[in-house]
Amino acid sequence: MPLDLGGEGNGGGGGGACGGGGGGGGWEWGGQGSESLDEHYQSLIKSYPGDALLLGNYARFLKDVRGDAEKAEDYCARAILAKQSNEPADGNVLSLYGDLIWKKHKDAPRARGFFDQALQSSPDDCYVLASYARFLWDSGEDDDDEEEDDEKKLHIDKQGTNKNDARKFPSATDNQNAAAAY
Repeated sequence: MPLDLGGEGNGGGGGGACGGGGGGGGWEWGGQGSESLDEHYQSLIKSYPGDALLLGNYARFLKDVRGDAEKAEDYCARAILAKQSNEPADGNVLSLYGDLIWKKHKDAPRARGFFDQALQSSPDDCYVLASYARFLWDSGEDDDDEEEDDEKKLHIDKQGTNKNDARKFPSATDNQNAAAAY
């Protein structure tokens, strides 16, 4: 049964390469602002309590518009549980949940688990990819691996030889001698 989200100004519209988009007049609902939209979401959720898309959209609204991360986390969890076993997982909801877990609880392993599921579900979704990249940046999850790689690459002694590489890199003295030979 399709949901009727009502009239103008619901922030919808648009489209685009990543499935989102602009359009609409912001978060105004019939000129009443976010309070009225919140009430409308709650009314729809009463009518359709198991609708995963509706629950996920309300979670996003709670986080982005209302700034209520705790309530958003609850609705995200409900949206994830509401998915039918024969439906594909919603990468956006999973990444939103991972983001909420990271920001609220600083639980990197748990957040990463949800980001991994989101990436598996929606590998080409730019919002999922951006959210995951922000998580990696904020959490420093990849820093240890990169530092170890950099240390292995940069063991160059005074003669210009990388201890981890048999090749010889020219030193300043080698360059001066080569220039003098011409």
